[in-house]
Amino acid sequence: MTLVFRQYDLPSLELEYAGSRRQPELAAPQAAREARNAKINAEIITDRPRLLDCIYGIHDRERLDYFPVADDFAPLFVFIHGGYWKTRDKSMFHYLAPAFVDASINFAAISYPYATDTRLRGTVRSCSRALHWLLSYPSGLRFDPTRVHVGGHSAGGHLAAMMMATDWTSYGLPPDTIQSATCVSGLYDLEPLTICRQHRDLGIDSAEVGDLSPIRLRPHNPKGKLIITIGGAECTEFKRHTKELADAWEDKGLRVTRPPAPGRYHFDVLDELAGQGRPLNKAVMGTIREN
Repeated sequence: MTLVFRQYDLPSLELEYAGSRRQPELAAPQAAREARNAKINAEIITDRPRLLDCIYGIHDRERLDYFPVADDFAPLFVFIHGGYWKTRDKSMFHYLAPAFVDASINFAAISYPYATDTRLRGTVRSCSRALHWLLSYPSGLRFDPTRVHVGGHSAGGHLAAMMMATDWTSYGLPPDTIQSATCVSGLYDLEPLTICRQHRDLGIDSAEVGDLSPIRLRPHNPKGKLIITIGGAECTEFKRHTKELADAWEDKGLRVTRPPAPGRYHFDVLDELAGQGRPLNKAVMGTIREN
């Protein structure tokens, strides 16, 4: 057996990053879950105040959806979807909006150009543009620009962490622009993805491994907070990513909260964010309210 990364040979490493193919027995419950969420998404678009497909850049996928609350200068939570930076869309996650809007928190969901189109560096910059666009129009959208929180799942967890690691002064914004990042079953060490054959289409090179792996970076708001979780039934490598980012940023002085998600796998762990009273939901809501 030839080891290609830590204790893994190539087939075992690729299995760790195989997504839904890693656990085929979960395909049926996941299909039922996505059908349920699609129904909720359709109802929300019909019943809730919303601004859809706001254009924040020139790429076709540089669009965001915004779900406002009635209160002026309420906080804002921005959600970034996953899909290995090459699939999925913001519209699939509208079902998360009520958990925030019903708590008087504005909610935005962003789409971004896939890394297979713009490289991962371009995807990260696009998410930064989305945040900058939102913060350029706070009076029009009526949220409090000093109470902005980001979150994401899977590849979106990586992008949320990158927003916390962004130097916002280069955009003419304060260094504490992002008050917290909520990272759910994310990818924070890009090195193994350069080895897996199924992810060669991402074209991640050694420079991007160094520049875009959150475990190697420093958060730019030292008074901010990282809320990070992983499903108890998640694979070993994703658990490693979560622990290493939490430990690294805690060592750099950031406040870190690690709410548990026992029994959850890679996809249903996101229900912990939407579920009122769940440990992740409570941690996020508590952080937003204390800010």
